[in-house]
Amino acid sequence: MSRVTAGLGIGRLVFVVLLAALLAGLIGADRAASSPARSGVPIVVVTRHGGLCITGTECRSELRIDDLTISGDGYRPRPLAPSERVALLRAIGKLDLKYLRAHPFTGTCPTAYDGSESIYRFRGFPRALASCTYDLRRVEAVRLVEKLLAGLRPVGR
Repeated sequence: MSRVTAGLGIGRLVFVVLLAALLAGLIGADRAASSPARSGVPIVVVTRHGGLCITGTECRSELRIDDLTISGDGYRPRPLAPSERVALLRAIGKLDLKYLRAHPFTGTCPTAYDGSESIYRFRGFPRALASCTYDLRRVEAVRLVEKLLAGLRPVGR
């Protein structure tokens, strides 16, 4: 076999290997795009505090929504549906600090009379949103979070 013929054979082999790697990468990228991107950081964490608990201290609980699960202290976790995840991420993308600053909370914070305050921390949004700082009633992301959390059931029920 001449050097030219051997060179062409190696060139074809390299081409076939590169083509196979490219196709495998495209197939993997397509599968990754159709599955949820998982992050170690929850999509949202809601801290509720205020009121007097049985222990004689301030009540405090934490609720979380990550890429696959909705859970919280004292609640049975449930799966987060892909459609719920997409809707939540879209709503978070619409959060507007300018709007929030223009709509401050008015009145007396419920923690002043044995009620609780909710503090929302959204992945990718730079500021925690406290219900006693901002009027969150018309904030789509907060309303959706509350709807999702309402489906949680306490442990033991």
